[in-house]
Amino acid sequence: MVDYFNIETAKLWHEPLENPQRTYYNFSGADRAQNGAFGIVRTRLDKNNPKNTIPCAHAGLDIFADINTPCYACLDGEIVQYKNEGNNGYGNVLVLKVNGEDLRKSRNETDLEFRDKGEIEQAKDFNINADHFYLRYCHLSDKRADLEVGDKVKSGDLIGYTSDTGNAKKCLNPHLHFEIAMKITGNRSTAYDTQTNRLGFKINPALFVNLQPIDEDEQRKVKKRRKKERNLNNNAK
Repeated sequence: MVDYFNIETAKLWHEPLENPQRTYYNFSGADRAQNGAFGIVRTRLDKNNPKNTIPCAHAGLDIFADINTPCYACLDGEIVQYKNEGNNGYGNVLVLKVNGEDLRKSRNETDLEFRDKGEIEQAKDFNINADHFYLRYCHLSDKRADLEVGDKVKSGDLIGYTSDTGNAKKCLNPHLHFEIAMKITGNRSTAYDTQTNRLGFKINPALFVNLQPIDEDEQRKVKKRRKKERNLNNNAK
């Protein structure tokens, strides 16, 4: 584990959430910690042959976060977008534009945890030498009330709160889906196969977020509560 309180990058980088940890469960509550990693780390059933599974990409890092967990600016930057990307997308998304050199200086010393399960460092079309990058905070409940597009924020400033908006609605693993990309939106490639294209112009956030050990007890309690709430809502219909 990286002791990020004793390394130079701490002067620049602030974690997007306090004590960030991976999601231990997937959407439905199965033990699938690799599903929240960056890369072709997921599978789905083949509709044409239910006995087979098809590899699927996940183009960000899912950081466990119960509803209304505070989110912070990781670096000094400018809020360049806040919008709802729809129920089939990432819901409420805040995008922070940051300096390229600041991001490069913030890379940690971690080794990828799920290399053997498809996790990768960066997409083929990502350029680490770009002048600036975009940090995308997804599935939010809302941004900080007084913030507007065009506002400048400092590393560590409160910028919003997590939720389950978009395609995370009623998930049993509430989380912040966090991306580091070269564009505000439209970060998919077109030159490769479908799943590789989904990774597009992005880099693995785990190379910057200093992940802490998974607290299985905490995540299990939240999963149990969320499942109970979901069942109550279904029974009320």
